[in-house]
Amino acid sequence: MTITIEETSPTRKAVILSVPSATITEYENELIKEFASQVRLPGFRPGKAPTHLVKRQFAKGIADELKNKVVSEGFKHIREESKLNIYTIVDVKGTDEISPSADATLRFEIDLNPEFELPEYKGLEITEEAVVVTDEDVQKTIETIRSQRARFEVVDRGAEKGDYVKVGYEGTIDGTAVKEIAPDAYLYGSQPTTWEEAGAEEAPGIPGIVAGIVGKKAGDKFEVTHEFPADFNIEALKDKKATYAVEVFEVRAKILPEMDEEFFKSANAKDIEDLTKQVHDGIQKRKENDIRAKKRQDVIELLNSKVDFPLPESAIDREAYNIFIEFANMQLRQGMDVKEIEAQRDELMAGSKDAAKTRVKTQMILGKIAEKEELKVDQKELNERIVQEAYIAQTPVDKFAKELSKDRERIAEMHRWILFNKALDLVIDAAKVKAA
Repeated sequence: MTITIEETSPTRKAVILSVPSATITEYENELIKEFASQVRLPGFRPGKAPTHLVKRQFAKGIADELKNKVVSEGFKHIREESKLNIYTIVDVKGTDEISPSADATLRFEIDLNPEFELPEYKGLEITEEAVVVTDEDVQKTIETIRSQRARFEVVDRGAEKGDYVKVGYEGTIDGTAVKEIAPDAYLYGSQPTTWEEAGAEEAPGIPGIVAGIVGKKAGDKFEVTHEFPADFNIEALKDKKATYAVEVFEVRAKILPEMDEEFFKSANAKDIEDLTKQVHDGIQKRKENDIRAKKRQDVIELLNSKVDFPLPESAIDREAYNIFIEFANMQLRQGMDVKEIEAQRDELMAGSKDAAKTRVKTQMILGKIAEKEELKVDQKELNERIVQEAYIAQTPVDKFAKELSKDRERIAEMHRWILFNKALDLVIDAAKVKAA
């Protein structure tokens, strides 16, 4: 076999491989022997059928396998002879012409791993905030726990802030119903009945309604206006002013539970001291994790800023697809329709490119650090990752591990993920940290 290399971009090469017909014939003969040893033909013992009959009987299967063998052996030859630092095969052309009767010319489109010098990655300067858990943090969380266990009682009075109010509303813009202008914007069009928290500062929906129901009681009707901003995410409503006719049907007061034995039991605590300690420790752990996450992000940004190099397009495309899948799964869990996600696919994929480039570049840098530091993945670390992914997938660990054993690429991805994180931890541990 002979090869010719053409450069199509800084990270992509076209490798033209010439395969003599004699080599293809040799591969075909090997395949015919393999088929003959495994198949059964009437009138012949297993493995004893004449090769010419095997070739005729299984012509299509042999032809398909021959194409695969020529490509795989050709790629192996390219790896050994070209000295290219190959990332992946993007495409192979010319496979339809593979036949023992003639020489074959294959064109491999190959993406390369970028060549770059690692920047100094030890001793990076990063800031770190001190972990401070205030009494206000603890008390606020305890009140949230109480709020989650609250009951709601119907009251015959005007709604107070924090009450839950059953309302219905209809929106119009210049006399035309909002639901006609933007049929899919259900929340901003009309709601025959819905519940709103009176006076909530961060409630979804229409702020004027949430604020306007304070002081209103069952049977009251009123109007509010709402101006949609120029950058609103629904095109038909951008920069429009809507009027909403609102009717109040019911007001329910939020009754918090007493801090008694029953409450502490529901919160898995012995008493107020035990609950306070649990809440304090939980907040501290969360803040420590947040600070660790910020340090990781700061280090990634520093590493990316210190070196620049071209990235393989196939790596960017694959990572953009991964980001799209992450988004799609999140939206599906939140109830979005599959067709709606698919309709946004091209737009979302395009929007994922920048994030994908950052991820790929980070992975390339961390991979090179892992190689330089001779970092390895042991079985214990892999097992821990398998348990984590099984938990995320909500699948029993033994079933998840069994399915995983059939997917070498997924296992390889896990190895890479662990290596990247070990490299990142190494850089963080070697950083110069100062107080924020």
